[in-house]
Amino acid sequence: MTDAYPPGSIDALSAAYAEYCVRVGRALERQASTIDALGGAMASANAIHCYGFGRSAHAAASLAIRLRHFQRKMPDTWWANDQVRNPFRAGDLLISFSREGKRFELLEYVRHARELGVVCAFVTADPVVRGGEGFLVRDGDLAIGLPAMADPKPEFLYGGGDFELAAYFFQEVLSARIGCRFGLTDNDVKKNHVH
Repeated sequence: MTDAYPPGSIDALSAAYAEYCVRVGRALERQASTIDALGGAMASANAIHCYGFGRSAHAAASLAIRLRHFQRKMPDTWWANDQVRNPFRAGDLLISFSREGKRFELLEYVRHARELGVVCAFVTADPVVRGGEGFLVRDGDLAIGLPAMADPKPEFLYGGGDFELAAYFFQEVLSARIGCRFGLTDNDVKKNHVH
């Protein structure tokens, strides 16, 4: 963070978050092939289910909404937290948002999906830890790792808000990449956008 602004001022906080977004963008650049693989998995899935818990659920819901706009080129997409959705089926894709990937609810949801033959992808905090007792990400899964804002975390960062900011940033980059990759136009989106 720059010293040009008084600590805790709107200018200082905005500058810190802007610098963080640049770091997230660089992290996504390094994972471009994984992001493109996720786009391919999305296009070839029977259906897409987006899931998260707590504030991560909102990032997952946001991605589900964005992907519904693309349904002329992408399969049906559901927010998995909703009661009005299709069940998991073999060949579907589950995209889970979770900072640590350790919540019981999430682990059970992923376990159930895997039992039914659902492909799993994760948006989680970096570094992505693979394997280990009960951990979310396994070999063969697609995983996008989002960096933390700083270590040690800034005093003004409360409750992991950096992960949610990075998750929203990621879903916007992913949505734009899918649109470019599959030739979606603004008119394609407008046909499925609720006004």
